[in-house]
Amino acid sequence: MEFEKAVPERVRELLIPNVRRWISYSNAVPGSLSDLVSRLKDVVQLSEGDVGFVAADHVRAAAKQAIDAGETHYLNLRPLRVAIAEKLKRDNGIVADPDSELIVSSGCHAIIAQVFAAFVGPGDEVVMGTPDTYYQANTVAWGGTPVFVPLREEHRFHLDPNEVKAAITSRTKIIAITTPDGPTGAVHRREDLEAISELAIKHDLLVVSDEIYEKINFGIIPHFSIGSLPGMHERTITINGLSKGYAMTGWRVGYGMVPSHLMLAVRATNALNTIRLDSIAQHAALAALCGPQDSVYKNVAEYKRKMNILVDGINAIDGLHCQFPDGTYYCWVNIADLGLDPESFAKHCLLSERVYVSPGTGSFGSGGKHYVRTSCSAPEETIQEGLRRLRRAVERLREEGPLLQLTA
Repeated sequence: MEFEKAVPERVRELLIPNVRRWISYSNAVPGSLSDLVSRLKDVVQLSEGDVGFVAADHVRAAAKQAIDAGETHYLNLRPLRVAIAEKLKRDNGIVADPDSELIVSSGCHAIIAQVFAAFVGPGDEVVMGTPDTYYQANTVAWGGTPVFVPLREEHRFHLDPNEVKAAITSRTKIIAITTPDGPTGAVHRREDLEAISELAIKHDLLVVSDEIYEKINFGIIPHFSIGSLPGMHERTITINGLSKGYAMTGWRVGYGMVPSHLMLAVRATNALNTIRLDSIAQHAALAALCGPQDSVYKNVAEYKRKMNILVDGINAIDGLHCQFPDGTYYCWVNIADLGLDPESFAKHCLLSERVYVSPGTGSFGSGGKHYVRTSCSAPEETIQEGLRRLRRAVERLREEGPLLQLTA
């Protein structure tokens, strides 16, 4: 539903331009498929964005201990920043000063919003892959222009440095990267990131690299951080967190490695809306980073097992096809052969068989016009039931045509 039709006139008059742009571009309006999902019973979610596990025992124990110790005040836990710095050096080859180059905030979304609020303004262009999740809305919100580089299925959705080069203009300010990428599951290759780093240095650009799915890697392509390359430390903001790899989505712990000369601006925008991250979550995050890592590896192995089930099941349905992703728990499904746009296909699946898949258009941008997103984060029995319903929905589509209206 279009923003101008969905929001009452008086509300539109009160909204400042930035918020108007944000809401309109993000499709955050009444009447969406998510609203329909909430009205229906017995819906199987085959596109869940949450993790399929709970945080490890020692993480939850640390949170309980912090509560019992009365750690209920404002907190800026330096040992957590030190642990993050050690993790970045060990896993990513990035050396960060825990006091001047690390910020901990309420999730990666918050840090992305703060970074873009600090550095994007009217007339600025941000080069990003499409499909995309949050970069485009944040760019538009502050008056900037998203410039899309297609992530192509025939290239396994990897960024093409030549297309990035072609997208750069005199107005480009940031190259925004997500690796592993949601929703395609692509892990961008080191050689491509090296070529992109050369472009960033040549054109004096900032790079923002969202690496929140780093831990969920299926071993096809190793994770690599562009911020570790020569000449990139001073121009790269690396964003990560504990939500996905440590099954801590509800704890909202995100962090950013911000070069010291850029940190003042990011801290200023952070102070406007966050003040301090939840004190209990900080203690839990410290335990996650410093404690046993067994649950991380176990969870990734289980994701990989369930991803095989999901991919095989989708490719067995006539009219659908997908690739096994490099990482994440998402599977990006091509529906072009069915002749429906993603929104209509998702609505048909929901109304005909009560199975929900996320349409590739809307919040994912132009790169999703032939796709829907599915996920293997749910329990196996839910995935299997979702696949059965998805098959029936496609069969009904072929036999009866699309069901796009809710009937009694």
